[in-house]
Amino acid sequence: MATARGLLLDIGGVILRPATVLAEALANSEPRLRPTVTALAIGTEHDELWQRMLRCEISERAYWAQRAAELGAAIGEQWDTRTMINRMYDRPDADWLDADCVALMADASAAGIPLGALTNDLADFHGREWVEQQEWLKPFDVIVDASVTGVLKPDPRAFAAGAAALQLDPSEVVYLDDMPWNAAAGAAAGLQAIEVSYAAPQLAFDEARSRLGLSPRAGPEAPRPEAPRPEAPRPEAPRGLDAPRGLPCASDAHVA
Repeated sequence: MATARGLLLDIGGVILRPATVLAEALANSEPRLRPTVTALAIGTEHDELWQRMLRCEISERAYWAQRAAELGAAIGEQWDTRTMINRMYDRPDADWLDADCVALMADASAAGIPLGALTNDLADFHGREWVEQQEWLKPFDVIVDASVTGVLKPDPRAFAAGAAALQLDPSEVVYLDDMPWNAAAGAAAGLQAIEVSYAAPQLAFDEARSRLGLSPRAGPEAPRPEAPRPEAPRPEAPRGLDAPRGLPCASDAHVA
């Protein structure tokens, strides 16, 4: 394995807390949504639509579009994905940022390690104005957003673009993603890919620190809400993916 010299991060489910946590926060802030959030079991093993996404029968974008429509209808409104996202994130960022990942970003930047983000939907889901206002995005040296490039993960070109933006060979880049097919595709593209488990994300962050030569994070792990990782047939996570194991999802990998 090549010496790791750069860090590349997915955003949703890695830096931002997972769907189960966001849905709970939304239900807490809007009690009328509680019955629907409970019935849908968003992002859990009881969420059949989520399981279909993990089986690559629908895309992530299709999943969130349907859930947004259902949540809006529950309170007599018409929601698209961005409306739902805006409601979910309309709270202090400490409620939806993973403190351990933010600390990893800060320590990598302080050590002079090139830091990049590789995301499918940042501007598309949140809107450019919201993105420009986020202080936590400022440490990134580069952000490669498929909302702008039109090339979505798990397309191999997306991973090549991420490594190229960091001006590193893919083999020198540690890459974290929560979606199993993206982690597998990143490994197939030559990155040092690590899948982030919702149940124990700190294990992936610790592995990234080890590969990059960073010290373990000082102090106790920050408290985090329960976010069980739904099961699907795939290699166990979290772990490094050292060889291609097939790319199970292509979904909507090419968007104009």
